Amino acid sequence: MIQWYKRWRAKRIEDPKLRAKTLAEIDKEPWVDVVSIEFADPSNPGSGYFELDWNDAFVASLNKAGYSGRTDEAVVDMWFNDLCRGVIGDNIK
Repeated sequence: MIQWYKRWRAKRIEDPKLRAKTLAEIDKEPWVDVVSIEFADPSNPGSGYFELDWNDAFVASLNKAGYSGRTDEAVVDMWFNDLCRGVIGDNIK
């Protein structure tokens, strides 16, 4: 009953990203989202960065998959670097 009530309340959150994160946390499901993409120098688009948001279940799923680090940020950074390398590799073929 409490789980149902938490989900019902979460579904009423207007911000779709916050609603998705809240529902994932209630269900203890991994969740990650790109918050923003910033370019440090508009004339050099390769000098930017991504800002990510995630929940504890996402970090736990990365740990299970073999990623490790001193902080959650280090674990997610390692995963994101692998993801980007995979995207680059797919585009080279």
